Amino acid sequence: MPAVAIDLDAARQAHPLWAVLPVAARARYLRRAAVALLDELDELAPRLADETGWPVSQLLVTELLPAVRGLSALADDGPRALADTRLTPRALLLAGRSTRVMQSPVGLVGVRGPSASPFAEPLLETAAALLAGNAVVLAAVVPRLRAIFLRAGIPGELLMDAPEDTDLDTLCRRVIDLPRPGRRGMLLVLAGAPRERVVEAAVWAGFGRHPAAAGRLVMVRDAVPGLVTALEEAAAALRVGDPRDPDTDIAAPPAPVAAGGDAGASDPASPARPTVLVVGADDPGFLSPPDEPTLVVVETPDSEAAIELAVREARDAPVSIWARDLPKGERISRRLPSPTTWVGQHGIATTAVPTRIARHVVPRQLEWRAAWAPGTPKLPADQDQLAAQRTLTEVRHGREARRWPAMRAGARALVRAARREP
Repeated sequence: MPAVAIDLDAARQAHPLWAVLPVAARARYLRRAAVALLDELDELAPRLADETGWPVSQLLVTELLPAVRGLSALADDGPRALADTRLTPRALLLAGRSTRVMQSPVGLVGVRGPSASPFAEPLLETAAALLAGNAVVLAAVVPRLRAIFLRAGIPGELLMDAPEDTDLDTLCRRVIDLPRPGRRGMLLVLAGAPRERVVEAAVWAGFGRHPAAAGRLVMVRDAVPGLVTALEEAAAALRVGDPRDPDTDIAAPPAPVAAGGDAGASDPASPARPTVLVVGADDPGFLSPPDEPTLVVVETPDSEAAIELAVREARDAPVSIWARDLPKGERISRRLPSPTTWVGQHGIATTAVPTRIARHVVPRQLEWRAAWAPGTPKLPADQDQLAAQRTLTEVRHGREARRWPAMRAGARALVRAARREP
């Protein structure tokens, strides 16, 4: 903890200088970080495979390449998300006055793991915080993340690694908790869903290792003939092996170490084969899917029962809806408590740039007026000014039938008030 405190002092001194840089200049550092990450892909992918047990191919598709695209999106769209927003309409009656919302940096932001995303989410949250003008304390183990930003030219004082158990709540002005690991996502399969596409999505979501992983599938009985058999055949075709091997679909668990020996002297581990398991809705395997590569399937008598089950069990987990009638799927999605819902696909949940940026800024309001424009109310109250303001308010916001009568009644007060304004 003392070492972190020293670094925090350096961050508090560095981030005000960083924050005064134009946003477009800070965005250029993120573009350089995207290039630096691309340069390190061949080295980083196998290292992440060793540390996470994810196959290299999945790491590239769900983590590393999306991270590159996410950095570029932040660099492209972030300056617009951080720009001032004008609130005052451009109306003649409000000439010489302006109200704006500014997005100011928080100061010191903590990013805390562990995360369901071993690389992309920590990197993109860190990048968004830096783009907003903050310094960052990262309490999550993410290989090479800090080095990539340093290689892009970002000062080291702005990004510090800390142990995962660091008490960020007392050190930082704002703490971002990364999404936690879990396999409670779900596929909801209704009548007429395209079997081949459901199988592809279920295999990727059910047996993959990524934030959109879904260990459960709820289907209406006989809605998609042959679906369970097709899922079992697809699962059997998956390749289990070394996560560093580009052809591996499911990583085999590491071999156990023999007592008194080393890994080389141990017996090979028995790979966990992908499994499709059909259970009841109250089965523990469905309520809390195992960590092994298992897709738990529940069949319901009708679509309403399937939807009710999804509503009950889909809280805080991604859900995809599969049906012949896509508009119906969209209507169903509005009933679900899931934070992310797809209709007709099961994809990677990508946080929109403005949403991500909003986590790292403090909105502040700025109002200004020209010297000749009406301004601060005065004491004692000026009755002409009061009558003029009431007239203008009635004209702009009142009933249409009363606008012209109000204008005629308050015309003299408007003129007198205008003459008295400096």
